[in-house]
Formats: sequence, structure tokens, C-alpha cells
Amino acid sequence: MDIAKKVADNALVRTISDQDRVGSLEDNYIVRNLWGGLREMVSDRMTAFYFGILVTILLMGVFGPMLAPYGAEEIHFNPQTGEMLRAESPSLAHPLGTTFNGYDVLTRLLIGARPTVITGIIGGGMILSIGTAIGVTAGYVGGRTETALMRFTDFVYGVPLIPFGIVLITFLGVGFIPSIMVIGLILWRGAARVIRAQTLKVKQYPFVQVAKASGASTPHIIVKHILPNVAPMAVFFLSLGVGYAIMLQASLTFLGVADPFIPSWGVMIRNAFNSGYMATAWWWSAPPGLLIAITVLATFMFGRGYEGGDGAADNNAIAA
Repeated sequence: MDIAKKVADNALVRTISDQDRVGSLEDNYIVRNLWGGLREMVSDRMTAFYFGILVTILLMGVFGPMLAPYGAEEIHFNPQTGEMLRAESPSLAHPLGTTFNGYDVLTRLLIGARPTVITGIIGGGMILSIGTAIGVTAGYVGGRTETALMRFTDFVYGVPLIPFGIVLITFLGVGFIPSIMVIGLILWRGAARVIRAQTLKVKQYPFVQVAKASGASTPHIIVKHILPNVAPMAVFFLSLGVGYAIMLQASLTFLGVADPFIPSWGVMIRNAFNSGYMATAWWWSAPPGLLIAITVLATFMFGRGYEGGDGAADNNAIAA
């Protein structure tokens, strides 16, 4: 009897602790804000539609190489004549035709989704992290720190992207990661300015003033009060950053200052242009261009819908 009672008591204690753990997770301000933003997003059909497009592109990046019908460097020949299938129009064996070098376009498109998605995630993440760090620090700390950070931001605004990219790649070498670093090290400037302005507004809220008067540390106030209230704007700039990173990486690739051997969508467009088949072999050049355009549009509209929907409740500021 004593053993059975102890087992029952232990099970009850574990159940109570599990319930407390779940409750504390639900009460966590970060989880609460993210969940609230996702619910707001799903309630809007257009935002949910663009979110679905982004999920589809992400799945292409993850599973694209596994779904590709051929190898990325596999050259295809006519089985009857033995000639290479140069810029062949779409057929049953090659639904999107072939390139000038005899590669299957659909295969290159599926494999090229992964480096394109990686570009968006890393580039957008750099823009978000650098811009948010500088904007929140400048807006909340103020004083000489704000002046120094904002003057540095103004300086970065004066740095042209393409020439800076060429100079930086001269030192780092032509490659996939350096081309993304060029984007992230320049395009955070817009996010920093807007998030600073948002931080100046949030730090005047009563609960921030109360936390400051009660002796809460600056990192505590920033993490628990400032960041949750600038999160919708940060998500918007993350979406912008993902779109800009994908588009500008394609531009740098087209100019020849990115790795031409990684089969991204930008590389496909550049190869089609260099081959002279840009217009005639539309099945080669159009699909990657359309996918880049759709991805950039979806990221912008998703971020706009998230920021707009969450910003509609701006009067109900989050007092974590």
C-alpha cells in the first residue's frame, strides 16, 4: 500500500509540475507575442496566402535537391541522334526544357532554391539583427551613444552597395557567403532608423517608466518591454531584408561578383543572358526570374500584413 501511495503521489507531483511548466510557457511574453502575431496573421486571408507561398519556397529549398529528376551537372543528349540537347523547348522528359549546356532546367530550378533560400535567411537575419541592435540601443540609451550610432548609420547610408561589394569581394574573394555579407553589412541602415524611432515612442509608455523607476536594468527593460513592442516592425524589416537579399544577390551574381558555380536562381538568369538565349529560350530565363519576383513580393506582403495587423493594436501596448 505504501509503495502504491508513493507512486500515486509522485505521478500527481509530476502532473502538477508539467501543468505549471506549460502555464509558465504560455505566460512567457515572447511566446505570447509570437503566438498572438501568428493568430493575427492567419486571420487575414491575403497574409496567410503569402505566408503559404513562403512556406512552399522554403520547402523547395529543403527538399528541392531530393525531388530533382536529374543531376545538376548531368548533360542530356538526343537518344536518336546523340546530339546534345542545347536549349531544347519543354517536353515530357524535360518539362521546362534544357539549357545551352544541356542541363535540365527543372532540376536546376529545384536545386537552385536552396542557395536562394539560404541567401534570404542569412541576409535578412543580418539586416534584422544589426538594424535592431543599433536602433534599439540608440533609441533607448540616448545621449552620446545615440549620436555616435546615428552618425555611423548616416555614414553607411553614403556607402553605395555595388562598389562596396566589389571592393569587399576583392579582399574576401568571389564567393557565395561574401556576396551575402555585402548585403547584410549595408542594408541594415533603414531598419536601424525606423526601429530607433519606434523605440523612442515605446520607452515613453507608462510601464517602461515604472520599470525604470523601480530599478530594472537596461538589458531587462530592453528585452522584456522594448523588444516585444518593436517586434512587428522588426518582422516587417526581416521580410524586407529577405526579399532584398535574394534580389540583390541575384544582381551581384549577374554582375559577376558572386560565385557562378552555385546554381542559384540568379546564376540561372546570368547564364541564360551570357549564352545569348535570354529571349529565345524563355523556358530557361523566365522561371527563375518569376520565382525571384514571387518570393520577393510574398516576403514584402507577408511582412506588411503582419506588421499592419499587429500594429492595429498599437494602443494596447504589451506590458510584459
